[in-house]
Amino acid sequence: MKLDYMLEHMPEEIRQHATKRTFQPGETVVRKGERADHIYLITAGRLRVSNEFESGQRYTFASLAVPDIIGDLEVLAGQECFAATNEAVTECQVLSMTAETFLHWMRTDNDFAVAVARLLAAKMYPTSNEAGRVKFQPSQERFEEYLAKRLGDIETDLFILHTSRQQIADDIGTSVKTVNRCVTKMRDDGDLSLLHGKITLNRQQQDRLRSLLATVD
Repeated sequence: MKLDYMLEHMPEEIRQHATKRTFQPGETVVRKGERADHIYLITAGRLRVSNEFESGQRYTFASLAVPDIIGDLEVLAGQECFAATNEAVTECQVLSMTAETFLHWMRTDNDFAVAVARLLAAKMYPTSNEAGRVKFQPSQERFEEYLAKRLGDIETDLFILHTSRQQIADDIGTSVKTVNRCVTKMRDDGDLSLLHGKITLNRQQQDRLRSLLATVD
């Protein structure tokens, strides 16, 4: 179900209990451990989903965009607290409503209930399909695959990655120290270069990474 259809057919009694909210880049929409008493229907923007551990390490494992919902999993599973932190990457707009309002909407609107089920399935399938892979995949391989995917289909004589080492570590589920070690190895092997501390790839290095991405996919 498309977002515009979902909003157009929102029952008036639900609409009256929904609130529009805006979050700026870097702002937290929900934090892991907070009470999951609201859901947030994303109407614009993109968010990152991450888990924080007692060691202080953070692992970014998913991204959300229109028309994803934040909090649907927790509410439908009967869990009191959010399982992960959701942070705005771009300016994000959401429709916020209480868990009770969300559940009432699902009970009274079969089309909406099916749409929510499909959105949940789309979010959960990649997690199930990839379960355990990151845990057992060597850090160097994780880093190289990450770099290859960030490069994607970009065509340029010099690709510059502006992402911080901390964010890279969060995205691949490791530490900054390990990321630095991976960068050093690839630099020493001639597979990447550094420009004012930023990771860069010339044409030849890009071709090597694209070969890696094709192999991974």
